Amino acid sequence: MTNPAKPMEAPEAKPVDSLASMLAIITSQIRVALDETNAPAGTLVETAHSMGKATEIVARCLFDFSKAPTRVFQDLMVLHDDLHARAAKAATAIQFHDRLVQCLTHVCASLNHVAEFVASGNSQKTPAEWNALRERIRGVHSMEEELLLYDLLSKGASAEEKSAALAKNSANQGAGNVELF
Repeated sequence: MTNPAKPMEAPEAKPVDSLASMLAIITSQIRVALDETNAPAGTLVETAHSMGKATEIVARCLFDFSKAPTRVFQDLMVLHDDLHARAAKAATAIQFHDRLVQCLTHVCASLNHVAEFVASGNSQKTPAEWNALRERIRGVHSMEEELLLYDLLSKGASAEEKSAALAKNSANQGAGNVELF
């Protein structure tokens, strides 16, 4: 029996628990990345739909040109402004896709490192080998948000801290926050 007045020491993490923790981190990266696709995909669909409408307006203007050139000019200017704004949104959505691909490429590399680690020789890994795997996976990441999230999740944060970090990361990674390049 344990003495209730004396706090229990945290048991040393088992290798399987360390692996499970790393896989949970990788899984959360995939989930966040996939959740982020909704808004940019909607932007691209809406932009494509708008482009279809724009071609209808251009066709109508060409037919109307002989009757009312001033109105046709005004319609084409409105169309130009709208298409220009939508093109910028589409470019942002495409850049979001690039970031998503980069993130999922990092996830795939991390999964490969874990697979190699699990498949390598001995089944009983030393703490140094586990630390080397953690550093190898951390080294895969190049985006600041990924590194901050990885550090927090891999350093024994509480369930509440992990949930808060994942929620904050998800909110910060929306399509409106894409770094333009």
